[in-house]
Amino acid sequence: MNDTAHLDKGPELTVNAHREHEIKTLKVRVKELEFDCAELQKLNSELDDRVKKLANRPQKGYTPRRHVPNDQNGYKRKSIG
Repeated sequence: MNDTAHLDKGPELTVNAHREHEIKTLKVRVKELEFDCAELQKLNSELDDRVKKLANRPQKGYTPRRHVPNDQNGYKRKSIG
């Protein structure tokens, strides 16, 4: 009778072992994702500082040009003003 009682616990032990293994696997995955998230936050902070620095830098050498359309013969019109 004790043998049958022991055999009845077999599937229960297997299910518990499977759950424990799954929990350990998920904990490892969470730690990996937390580490990846921390790295991305650090990189984002560095890039944010760089963008702010570049945005505040004055631009050199750019002068917008006024478009002067051509007339029917292909000559440029004289700009007014």
